[in-house]
Amino acid sequence: MTTTDRTAVRLSASVSALAIGLVATSSALAQSANAAQGQAAVMPPPPATTQDIVVTAQRRSERLVDVPIAVSSVSAAKLESSGVASVLNLPQTATGLRLDYSGPYVQPTIRGVGSPLVGPGLNSNVAVYVDGFYVPNPLGTDFQLLSVTGVQVLKGPQGTLFGRNATGGAILVTTSDPSFDPTMTTKISYSSFNKVNASTYMSAGSGMFAANIAAFYERGDGYITNINTGQKVSQYRKWTVHPKLLFKPSDTVSFVLGYQHSIVNDPSPFLTSSYDGLTSAQYLAPGVPIATGSKETSNGAPAKSTLNSNLVTLTGKADFGFATLSSYTQYRNDKSNLAGDYDGTIAPIMAPRWRVWDKTFTQELNLASKQGGPLTWVTGLYYYHNKNQYPGYIVTIGGGAPFEYFRSISRTKSYAAFADATYEVLDHLFLTGGLRYSVDKTQGQFLCSACGGLAGEGSKTFRKLTPRANVRYELGRATNVYFSYNKGYKSGFIPVSAFSTVPIKPEGIDAYEVGFKTARGPFHFDTSAYYYKYSNLQVAAYVNSAAVYRNAKKAEIYGGDAQISADLTRDLSLSLGVTYTHAQYKQFGDAVDYVQDTNKFLPGTDTPNPSYGLFLHPNVPVDGNVMPRSPRFSGTASADYKHKFGWGDIHLDANLFYTSKFYFDSPERFSQKRYALLNLRAGYTTPDGHFGFDVFGTNVTNSKYRIQVLPGDFAIQQVYGEPASVGASFTVHY
Repeated sequence: MTTTDRTAVRLSASVSALAIGLVATSSALAQSANAAQGQAAVMPPPPATTQDIVVTAQRRSERLVDVPIAVSSVSAAKLESSGVASVLNLPQTATGLRLDYSGPYVQPTIRGVGSPLVGPGLNSNVAVYVDGFYVPNPLGTDFQLLSVTGVQVLKGPQGTLFGRNATGGAILVTTSDPSFDPTMTTKISYSSFNKVNASTYMSAGSGMFAANIAAFYERGDGYITNINTGQKVSQYRKWTVHPKLLFKPSDTVSFVLGYQHSIVNDPSPFLTSSYDGLTSAQYLAPGVPIATGSKETSNGAPAKSTLNSNLVTLTGKADFGFATLSSYTQYRNDKSNLAGDYDGTIAPIMAPRWRVWDKTFTQELNLASKQGGPLTWVTGLYYYHNKNQYPGYIVTIGGGAPFEYFRSISRTKSYAAFADATYEVLDHLFLTGGLRYSVDKTQGQFLCSACGGLAGEGSKTFRKLTPRANVRYELGRATNVYFSYNKGYKSGFIPVSAFSTVPIKPEGIDAYEVGFKTARGPFHFDTSAYYYKYSNLQVAAYVNSAAVYRNAKKAEIYGGDAQISADLTRDLSLSLGVTYTHAQYKQFGDAVDYVQDTNKFLPGTDTPNPSYGLFLHPNVPVDGNVMPRSPRFSGTASADYKHKFGWGDIHLDANLFYTSKFYFDSPERFSQKRYALLNLRAGYTTPDGHFGFDVFGTNVTNSKYRIQVLPGDFAIQQVYGEPASVGASFTVHY
C-alpha cells in the first residue's frame, strides 16, 4: 500500500469514526427528543397499498406517485424478467435513457443530455449512485447489477439533491443489506458464445450482527473474430465479490460496512471495425483487410481493457424519532490498463496503450425528517476528493519504437451544503423549495513529451448555487399534478489532455417540467413534458491525437414521456413507456468534422502530402443540428405472465426496446439507424420455491446496432452491440 493509500485510508477511518460518533450520539438525543414530544406526535401518513412503489428520489422514502420528478423505477424482478444484467442494459427498461461507449468509458444520456467527454479527470453529467455512494469513474460505471433490490432513473437535472455533476439526471442503484433471516440464492447459466455466468447471494445474522455476501463470475468467448487470423479474439472474464456486515445495536441505530473487489478483463470495447470502411490504411497500406461488420475486427495491435477496483463503504443511520441521520463514507481505488489500434488494421500505423489510476474519497451527512406532517425536509453536507492519473500514454506510430506521448494528474475537491423542504400550504397543495451551494476546486498538470517537453499546471475554483422549486397538487390519494423548476450544474475542469491549463467553463441547465401521476388499483400511469435551456455545453473532439475541448454556447431541448403499467389479471402484467426528445444546438459555432484527405500530393505540386490518407478536421457550422445520442423517439414495452399450478409455477416474459435514428457526432456525419431489441424468457419454479429453471433469448431478432463510434485521425472506428443470444439458467433458493 502506498503512502497516498495509507493517508486516504486513515482519513476515511477518521471521518468514519466521526460519523459513527455522531450517529451513536444521536441515539441518546433521539430518546430525549421523543420524551420532549410526549403525545404531540405528527399524524401518520395514509396507509400504503400493495400497489404503492416507494422511491428515494428526494433523499427520503416516498411513494413514487407523490414525487414531483419524472422517475423510472425498476424492481429487481423486472430487471430479471427483462434480461437486464448490467448497467449498460438499463435503457431496455427505463425510457429516455441511453448508455453508449467511448472505448471502455460509459457515456449515459438522459433526454438528450449526455457528455461526449472522456479523458483525465473527466466525469459524466449523469450521476450514478450505488447505495447512496457516487461512482465518479466512467471506466467503472458498467457494472453487474448484483443483489440489486431496485434501480431508479431520475430524469432531468438533479442539481440540489444529487448535485455532483447531475446535469442530465441520476441513476440510483440499491443493493441488499444483510438480513437476520437466513437466505441463500445461487444461479448458474450458460448461453451463446460460450458464456458461463455464476452468482450467489447469502445472508444470515444473530444478535446485533448480520452479514451477507454477493459474488459473481462470468467468462465467455465473445462474438468478435479477427479477419486477419480467423481467430475469436473477444474472450473475456469478470468477477466481483461484495460482502457487507450489519451492526444494529438498537432499533434506532445501525451501521453497514461494505467491501467490494471487482476484476474485469474484456478487450471488446477496443475490438473495432471501420465505419463504412473509413481508415487511413485504405491509402497508406492498400490491400490490407479492413473489417466493417458487426462481429469482426481487423486490428493488428492487441486490444486490452482491464479494471481492478476496490471499494470500502460505511453507512451509518440513526432514527431520532423526528428525523433520521445518515452518514455515507466511501473510499475507492480503480486501476485500468488500456490498449487499442487506432487505424483498425494490421498495418502498423497507430497503436496506443495507457494506464488510468483513479482514487476517490467521499463523505456525506444528511438529516431527513419523518413523513406524515405538513412539513418534510432534508439537509446535508457533502465532501468529494478525487485524484485521476495517467502515468504514461504510450504510442507506436508507423511500426517504430513506442514512446511516451503525455502524462497527467488531475485533482478535484468538492464541498457542498444542501437543504430541501416540502410544505403543505393548503389542503392537498404542496410547495417544495431547495438549494445547494457547491465549491469545486480542480487542479491539473501535464507533460507532453511528444510536444517538445511542453508542460503545464493550472487550477480553478468554481462556485455555484443551484435551486429547485416544485408545486404539487393532490387530486386524490394516489393522483397528483406538478410543475417544477430545476437548475442543473456540471463543474468546469482543467483540460490537461488538450495540453492546456485554460479552464473549461461549467455547464448549466434551466429545466421546466409539468407532470401528472396516478396509481389506481392495478394501474400506474405518469406523464410529463419538459423544456431545457442548456448553456456552455462541454464538448470535445480529437485532433492530431490530442483532445480539443470547448464550450458550445446554447442548446434547446424539449419533449415528453409517458409510462403506464397494469396488472390486467392476477397472472398478466403489461407495461409501456415512450419518450419524445427534440434536442438541438442553438448557438454552437463551428464544430470539428472528420474528412479523409485523399490527395497524394500537395495541391499543384509534386510534393508528397504528409496528411495523405489521414482524417482532416475542418470546422463546420452545426447550429440547428441534432445533439449527439438524442433519438427523436424511444420506448419500451413488456409483458409478464405467471401462473401457479399444483406442480409448480411458470412464467413467460417479453421485453421490447425501440429507438429511432440518432447521431454520434455534432456535424451529423456518423449515425445509427433505428433498431429494436427483443428479449424473451420462460421459466419454471418448483412448488416449494427452492428450485427454478429458465430459458431465455436476448436480441432474438438479431438487430445490428452500434454502441459506439470513435472518430479520430487514423480511422472512424465502431463497435456493435451483442447479436442474438440464447441460454438457460438454474437457480437454487432457500
